[in-house]
Amino acid sequence: MTNERMMILEMVKDGKITVDDGVKLLNAISKSSSSNFDDFANDIKYKINNIPRPNSQKIKQNTQAFFNKTEEIFDDFTKSVKDFFNTNNTQQQDNNQTININPVDQQDIVDNNQNNNENINKN
Repeated sequence: MTNERMMILEMVKDGKITVDDGVKLLNAISKSSSSNFDDFANDIKYKINNIPRPNSQKIKQNTQAFFNKTEEIFDDFTKSVKDFFNTNNTQQQDNNQTININPVDQQDIVDNNQNNNENINKN
């Protein structure tokens, strides 16, 4: 029990107030407690119902602007990468010299070695 109720019951016991007065006081405390709860509940309901709602149109506009900017940055990045590799390939082609090497036949190598050995033996 709360302190207020204990005090009222003590006053009734001590004869300071009548039982009827005690009942009236206890009812008044109960009503104020429930009324405090009702006030609290109504206050919460009011606050929930009056929470500012986001501006959905503004959110949509900002989201679209974000996606557009992201796409633009990605396109610039992609172009830069392509340019880098194209420039790099062009520079490599300019720096590379083309050397044509005919494939060597194994038999030619053997024949050449035999000729060299014969020349050495003759000398």
